[in-house]
Amino acid sequence: MISVFSFLSTMVGLCASNESVYKFVTLPNSSAVSALGGTNISLQNQDLNLVFQNPALLSNEMNNDLVFNYMNYISDVNFGSAGYSHNIDSLSAWAIGMTYVNYGSFDGYTKDDVSTGEFSAGDFALSAVYSRKLFDRIRAGITLKPVYSYMDTYNSFGVLVDVGAVYYDKEHDFSTGLTLKNVGVQINGYYSEEDSQHREDMPWDLQFGVTKRLAHAPFRFSLTLVDLSNWNLDYNREKTKTSLSSLATESDDDDEIGWFDMTMRHILVGVEFIPTKNFYVMASYNHRRNREFSLEDKKSINGLSFGAGLYVYKFNLGFAYSQYAAAGNTLTFSIGTSLDSFK
Repeated sequence: MISVFSFLSTMVGLCASNESVYKFVTLPNSSAVSALGGTNISLQNQDLNLVFQNPALLSNEMNNDLVFNYMNYISDVNFGSAGYSHNIDSLSAWAIGMTYVNYGSFDGYTKDDVSTGEFSAGDFALSAVYSRKLFDRIRAGITLKPVYSYMDTYNSFGVLVDVGAVYYDKEHDFSTGLTLKNVGVQINGYYSEEDSQHREDMPWDLQFGVTKRLAHAPFRFSLTLVDLSNWNLDYNREKTKTSLSSLATESDDDDEIGWFDMTMRHILVGVEFIPTKNFYVMASYNHRRNREFSLEDKKSINGLSFGAGLYVYKFNLGFAYSQYAAAGNTLTFSIGTSLDSFK
């Protein structure tokens, strides 16, 4: 697995850019992921949805698990995903998943304001996951993701790869995860230029996460570091003030992001309250989302996410609410089950 990491690391230089395509693969794929800030690669709770965050989280305890998710994204964009997993042997397992985004219908016009009729846009991805236990507390996995995207008469096809590893100490309920995500290539661009395909960069990301449950209290905490390959997350927007501005520092009167502010933009903090094995509540803070979606002189809870889950009969039901901006929020619903429980 180390050799796979080394190989993909050499590809990173080919994919590195602040501007990239297929950004939909970075959206949270379930209620739990959404409630924990949008990304979590270290949580060990036998949730198949987390496998599509880090393929190493796929374990043999997820045999015949099935999940479905739906998110009503900003401006009524529809996002959905599904997944299924199955054991290969006592050490390895496979899973398959599907993700789609429907952006709806739009009215098309030329530059001269002449109507060209209605058109639609959408994205679609498949995920094929393989995971294997390497040592007593270490597991590794890899995901292959063919991606298809279209807008009106333009379309694109690409292939992405995720590779990850997890260390899990079950006795102390402590886990760490490391993932290199969305490394790949755009095989077919949206359009051609000078007799060749116009190809764009991939939304690759290096992430590290830690999760720990308290020994004598029903709380579990997660800390996830994202965009580790790219320190500067400034996109040249003017400074804004937020209701959580105490967590950020800016440099004097210019638009440059301060060191502490920039550091916080790489960190996601999540907490779970688990009073019983059949019920849980989640909350998180995403500082980058708070800063980038804030409006000057307008208070909001941008960057905060909340969620809850309930085990009913043989089903795991989940719900999450995330505040992206003052005029935009998302609702995510998840349902999962084990087909073995019906035998």
